[in-house]
Amino acid sequence: MHFRGPTFLKQLAVYYPGSDAKVKRSDHVHDHAHRPKQQHVHHPKRDHAKGERAVGDMVVATIDGQVVSWANKYGGPDASPQTTLATSYGTPTQAPATATTPASSDPINPLPHPASSDEGSGQWARQAYYNAEAGSSEGLTFLNHFGGTKGMPGTADGGPAFGASLSYASPDGKSAAASAQTLGKKMIEDDVEIIVLSDKRCEGDSCGYTRPGGVAYHGFGGDSKLFMMEFSMPRTGKTGFNADMPAIWMLNAQIPLTSQYGTNPKCSCWTSGCGEFDLFEVLDSGNFRCKSTLHMAPAGGSSDYFQRPEKSTIKAAVLFHGANKAAHIRILDNSQNFDETLAADVVEAMTQESGNSGHSVFKLASV
Repeated sequence: MHFRGPTFLKQLAVYYPGSDAKVKRSDHVHDHAHRPKQQHVHHPKRDHAKGERAVGDMVVATIDGQVVSWANKYGGPDASPQTTLATSYGTPTQAPATATTPASSDPINPLPHPASSDEGSGQWARQAYYNAEAGSSEGLTFLNHFGGTKGMPGTADGGPAFGASLSYASPDGKSAAASAQTLGKKMIEDDVEIIVLSDKRCEGDSCGYTRPGGVAYHGFGGDSKLFMMEFSMPRTGKTGFNADMPAIWMLNAQIPLTSQYGTNPKCSCWTSGCGEFDLFEVLDSGNFRCKSTLHMAPAGGSSDYFQRPEKSTIKAAVLFHGANKAAHIRILDNSQNFDETLAADVVEAMTQESGNSGHSVFKLASV
């Protein structure tokens, strides 16, 4: 997972199904009240530096089991915040049923995880956890992009075409560290990016190709997995490149392990199908909208959004449901605990429609 400031990450947990039960468990899922249901759709990849928008491009979405499409008319933020969430612009028209969106968020040989044949049975066990208040983390590695600079681990070999490799992140994320550090209890500042991978090192070709001499760890693989997080995105009022534009997103681990910000696109698998999943992304400095976008074919976007959590933290779940071939983003009630185990019915409830909670569904095709 990737986090760009201004973002304060308070908790992050990763769960897998079919795991042995641990000590503490959660038997109830709590939805966040007073948040209208949302149906997010997809928009084409845009250049953050240029702020380009794909007005007029076709939007493709799966809504209530039906694949629909329309011309995107969202071209940017309003001048001032609104009190209600926007609805989709344009008139939906029926699209071919084959227009579902393929996706893969796993490296070639992803991190092994407990076997599971059915998300609806057994329990989900927490495999990794970060808690800012306690200053602790387990099963996670915090990284950034300063590999090979100032004598730090990693490599800058390959020049601008590849860009600097991954490096261990300092507690504030603003520089590299000589060894793995835990993210500090403070806001990730504007335009500072933290990459969170597992604590399992890539050995041999277990992660596919990785940069020789680079810092390399496995991502989180598997068709079924759950990410839960607690965070806020305070406004800083700053302007400039990526200023006051917080974001949380996912990439196929092959991208940061090879070339995330290189100048030669052929050095990365982004253009060949690795893809990107933007979970909560503010697209303009100071905007109050957090957009969700799956950057795969067919690309698209809409005017739907989650409200940016500026003054207090929110809790959210990102569930990849292998059996249903869907990815769910759901806002949870702040009473939701990040327990060591979650009952299967609690996780399954995160896939259900609810008029009292923010809920975004992305239908995924087999790959």
